[in-house]
Amino acid sequence: MRVRYVLLAALLCAGAAFPQSLRDLADQRGIKIGAAVDPSHFTESLYATTLAREFNQAEPENAMKFGPIHPGLTTYNFDPADQIVDFAQSHSMAIRGHNLVWYNQLPGWLTSANYTPEQLSSILQDHINTVAGRYAGKLSAWDVVNEAFNGDGTLRSYLWYDSPGIGLKGTGYIEQAFRWAHAADPKALLFYNDYSAETINTKSDAIYRMAQDFKARGVPIDGIGLQMHFTTNTGPLASMEANIKRITDLGLEVQITELDVRLPVNSGVASAASLATQAQIYHDITALCLKFPLCTAIQSWGFTDKYSWIPGTYPGFGAALEFDTNYQPKPAYTSIQNALQTAPPLISAAGLVNGASYAGGAVAPGEIVLLYGATFGPSTLDFGAQTSQTRLLFDGVAAPILYSQVGQTAAIVPFAVAGKVSTQVEYEYLGQRSAAITVSVTPAQPGVFSLDSSGQGAGAIVDASGQIVSRNHPAHHGDVISVFITGGGATLPASQDGQVLFDGPFPLLAATPQVKIGGVDCPVPYAGGASGLIAGVAQINVQVASGVASGEQSLIVVQGTSGSQSGLTVWVQ
Repeated sequence: MRVRYVLLAALLCAGAAFPQSLRDLADQRGIKIGAAVDPSHFTESLYATTLAREFNQAEPENAMKFGPIHPGLTTYNFDPADQIVDFAQSHSMAIRGHNLVWYNQLPGWLTSANYTPEQLSSILQDHINTVAGRYAGKLSAWDVVNEAFNGDGTLRSYLWYDSPGIGLKGTGYIEQAFRWAHAADPKALLFYNDYSAETINTKSDAIYRMAQDFKARGVPIDGIGLQMHFTTNTGPLASMEANIKRITDLGLEVQITELDVRLPVNSGVASAASLATQAQIYHDITALCLKFPLCTAIQSWGFTDKYSWIPGTYPGFGAALEFDTNYQPKPAYTSIQNALQTAPPLISAAGLVNGASYAGGAVAPGEIVLLYGATFGPSTLDFGAQTSQTRLLFDGVAAPILYSQVGQTAAIVPFAVAGKVSTQVEYEYLGQRSAAITVSVTPAQPGVFSLDSSGQGAGAIVDASGQIVSRNHPAHHGDVISVFITGGGATLPASQDGQVLFDGPFPLLAATPQVKIGGVDCPVPYAGGASGLIAGVAQINVQVASGVASGEQSLIVVQGTSGSQSGLTVWVQ
């Protein structure tokens, strides 16, 4: 209930905005906050500045639909779409393409010519190749097929499907469109998009079955777009949540693509009560999306009530968007801000891995770890995270933070986890804390640092002179080389969290390591702290045994029952 009280207080502020824009807050969440746009309004200063300030994604309302962009059999009108792409690129915004296949806005030359299925197939393939190909590499995503299902779950009868269609049965024409789109723009995420499919119902069941089938057969589909054109009587949130969950459980993204909440209006003005209800809906939909890492965009269909499709389509209704006709933020705007600021971040145990080897499943005392996938954090890389608002806690003990950015945080597991079977890990940013995850604790989990930070290939290994061991500067038999690891576990004497080691004697690893080069056991004269490096990085001095073969050889560090990653190598001659 606390969120609702905070929201109510915000609504009483008559739409006053927090200092951060929606775009800034979305960047901290690692998601897209977008709007459908019309390039004819770009010359209006308030339209352009509000769009660029508040949104990190733009989508054309009409400029990329079949009729507007393909007005003749052999002619294309790219100018309006190009204006949107240029505007978005100049303001560092992502671009969603909308759409390649739809039953509506088809030009007369196409619908009145009685083309055969073979001819229609050729026309559609050329259209997708030309349009998607023109913007290949520039768009983040495409709505490939739009609104292909009826409310009862059957396929809509229209030109591309069966009137006369392109010669394929069932969802075959949809599948073909996705394959053509992927061939034309391999980097774009490809979505199926529809309305009245946000809750679990007959229509969304049919869409889900199609998506499930496509995933199982390798059809290049990346997500489902849920339009969410609402009145104040929205469907149950629990049903929306269950629907998003089943889609994302397939590994597909969900993007909210056309959100608006139309209100009854009198001379274009909505009541305060209606605006408060609208704000609650915008808040709840934003908060719902933030519950799922694979819900990756929240986009409204327009952003200012000055330019909205609602009054012309639904007489007596309007005021559906976040900004009023004068570009002033409405309670809906404030409610989106509130959700973006207060929703707890999400983390998973699978996202916590060794910072050198990227192996997961457990943590060791003092191990440098990377936490991937946290859904809240600094929008740009923060190397001063020790004094920032990012925290990673192990059983309530704050870990030293090396750097942080939304989706990736580097930290050092506190040495206090030593001796435990498991630890409760929590992530926090700007005071918002995740639910705890349980992670196993192991005495050691060695990971060897590689030169290119991939965890594979040449190790970050130096010889006695400090020169990197490489193909052109190999180690020789009898040489002592230094290998650097993390995850070596507890030390004797005990190390302090976050301590940078400068003066010896340095603490030694409690679990004595064994090192094999090319499968040959090699002597280890030293294994412990490294001068100038933080506690949690260990230096292992290894003497190259005479039995090691020449060439690029594997290198493995073993501590007890734990071994470092395979694929790490060192050059020997």
